[in-house]
Amino acid sequence: MPEHIDKLSISVVVPVYNGGKTIGRAIEHLLRQSLPPAEIIVVDDGSTDQTANILRSFGSRITALSKANGGPASARNEGVRVANGSLIAFTDSDCFPEEDWLKELVKGFHSLEIGGVGGTVRAASGGLIGEYVDLHGWMNPQCARDGSVLYLVTANACFRSDLLFQVNLFDERFRKAGGEDTELSVRLRSFGYEFVFVESAIVRHLHRRTIRDYLKNIANHGEGQFILETLWPQQRWKANRRKEIVRSAAGLGTMLRFYRSYRRQYDRKRAFVFSLLDHCQYMARIWGDCEKRCWLGHNAQILPILSATIRSQESVCFLVAGPLSIHGSHLGLPSWQT
Repeated sequence: MPEHIDKLSISVVVPVYNGGKTIGRAIEHLLRQSLPPAEIIVVDDGSTDQTANILRSFGSRITALSKANGGPASARNEGVRVANGSLIAFTDSDCFPEEDWLKELVKGFHSLEIGGVGGTVRAASGGLIGEYVDLHGWMNPQCARDGSVLYLVTANACFRSDLLFQVNLFDERFRKAGGEDTELSVRLRSFGYEFVFVESAIVRHLHRRTIRDYLKNIANHGEGQFILETLWPQQRWKANRRKEIVRSAAGLGTMLRFYRSYRRQYDRKRAFVFSLLDHCQYMARIWGDCEKRCWLGHNAQILPILSATIRSQESVCFLVAGPLSIHGSHLGLPSWQT
C-alpha cells in the first residue's frame, strides 16, 4: 500500500429521507468497519417518519444533521461541507457496507491522479429484481471499452475532499436520485482526474422489490439524463427518441430474443422476468427523460405517444409479471411522478 494512504482520514456521508426502516442498520454496519472512519455524518433531508429519533439514539457516535428536503445531491453537499476527512466516502440509507468496505476502498487511491474510487454493489436480500440488477452490475462503476472508469455510483464511492470543492460539489439541480453522481464524475474527469473500481469494496443494497418501484427509479434516472444532457451536450443520447418509442411499441419480438438468450442459463421464470425488465426499463428511462422535457416545454408532443405506447403494453406486463409472483404485477407507469 502506498505510504500516503496511511495518512488519509475518511469521513462517511449518508443522506437519508424517510429511511427509518433501514438507516439504523446502515449506521451499525458503518460502526463495525475494520478501518474506522474519522466520522459518520448522516444528513436527514426533511424526513417525516421516525428517522430523526433513530439518529438521536446513536448519540455522539455519529454526526446527525437536519435540513429541509432538497434531494440527495443537496443532502450530500450539506455533509461534505462539515466533513473533516481528506477522503469523503458515500453510501445510502438502504445500503449495508461489508466490514472491510473502507479498508478495501482506500486501496484505490494509489496515486494523486485518482480522484475517486468505487466498489461493488450487491443485493442485500433475495428476489428476482435484485438478482437481475446484480447480473448486469447496474449499480457498479460504469466502464468504457478500454477499461477506464467513466463514472461512480454514490451508493458505494469515495472522493478526495479537496477535489469535491474544486468542482463545486454535487449539482443540486438534480432533485431526485439519478444522474447527480454521473454528472459529478463527468466534471471530475474534465479536470483530468481518473477513477478506480475496487471490486472487493462491497456494499449490500436493498434493491427495489417490485417492478413498479424499480421502473420508477429508472424513470428518475431518465429525468437525470435530461439534466445531464442540458449541462453536458456531449453526453446526449445518440438515439432518436421518437423512433425509439415506436420501436419499443413493437418490442415484443425483442423481448422474445432476450428470453431465448436468458433461457440458455436460467429457468423459465427468470428468463421471463429478466427479458421483461430489459424491455421495460428502457421504456422507463425514455419516459423519465420525456416527462422532464415536457415539464420544461420541450417536445411536448412526444409524451402522449409514449404514454399510449406504455398503456398498450401494460396488459402484457401484467400477464407476465402477475403469475410469476415477483412482488409487483401492475406497473402503472404513467403515474410515476406521484
